Amino acid sequence: MMAGIIASQNGKKVIIVEHREQPGKKILATGNGRCNYSNKNQGLENYHCKNMKFVESVLNEFSQKDMTEFLEKNGMLTKEKNGYLYPRSNQAVSLRDLLVTLLKNNSVELMYDTECMDIKKNGEIFNIKCPDKIIKSRSVIVSTGGMTYKKTGSDGSGYKILEKLGHSINKPLPALTALYCKEKIFKELKGIRVDAKVELYIEDKSVAKDTGELQLTDYGVSGIPAFQVSRFAAIALHKNRKVTVGVDFLPEIDRKTLNKLLYGNELNIRQKLYGLINQKLADVILKHTGISGDLSVYDIKKRQMDKLTDTLKEFSVTVKATGDYEHAQVVTGGVDVNDINSLTMESKIINNLYITGEVIDVDGLCGGYNLQWAWSTGYIAGMNC
Repeated sequence: MMAGIIASQNGKKVIIVEHREQPGKKILATGNGRCNYSNKNQGLENYHCKNMKFVESVLNEFSQKDMTEFLEKNGMLTKEKNGYLYPRSNQAVSLRDLLVTLLKNNSVELMYDTECMDIKKNGEIFNIKCPDKIIKSRSVIVSTGGMTYKKTGSDGSGYKILEKLGHSINKPLPALTALYCKEKIFKELKGIRVDAKVELYIEDKSVAKDTGELQLTDYGVSGIPAFQVSRFAAIALHKNRKVTVGVDFLPEIDRKTLNKLLYGNELNIRQKLYGLINQKLADVILKHTGISGDLSVYDIKKRQMDKLTDTLKEFSVTVKATGDYEHAQVVTGGVDVNDINSLTMESKIINNLYITGEVIDVDGLCGGYNLQWAWSTGYIAGMNC
């Protein structure tokens, strides 16, 4: 939609082929319906790409500040919470409807419930094949999204079309999703939420970590900390590599301080753990370390106390899978950035073909970064098409 708005404002006649019955369905699903449209804390460390100069170039061309000014210029106030940016209304539908209004005000034609089946170029003209017609155009912008949340229209078709046109596609895999673990203990941990640090290991080498509210489920770990490291797990598992995750249930307390807390008074071990972590979690940990909760720490064998400390500071489990495409917020993978001009978003393979958003092999962390990528690439393509 951003690409269509900017292109039409620059005097281009624009037709949007919309896969679903209404546009912007993925916008409506973001930020739990509030639309975390960007983040004030922009930086390359929040994005993943094989060529970070490409990402830097795009974000410099149309930044978070530019997006906020664009919205406010068009009547939408925004608000910030811990760097996360939302519409002032706290409603994703407000932003979606604003974009639709801007499209209509600029005479953009929207073709709903229409599938783009193929794109071919004859001479200087593109033929966009739809079920009941062929659209002819001198330029095309591909903004199909990836292949998460198919009900929003992102079904992976963009990859197939662009690959057929000669572009290199790096394997799309689920990202920003939960981690499924092998251990049976998770059946007992279901429903627990805890502030924790998650550290992901590939072949016993630490590759990513994040801290925040972790959700323990009957299948493994979820919540933002798990989401932030999940892309690395998906890539490693695809390569049949060993993936483990260590959970620190007390990230703000080092081992030395923890030992002082555990040995610091005459309370039994259960009561001491109740003062540190979720009670249900404490009971499960005691059960699986074979320690009676009624015992004083002075009556517990040292090897058991060491095991308890290890469990609290690095609860290590094996990751067997990530969530699938329907349970992932974005994908990692897509059109190789070496096939795209970062200054224009034009394909280096086919002139006047522009590529934007999630279909490109760039993925961001949770926090509005992937939507900012969509706005930035859409704006650049709209300006240059």
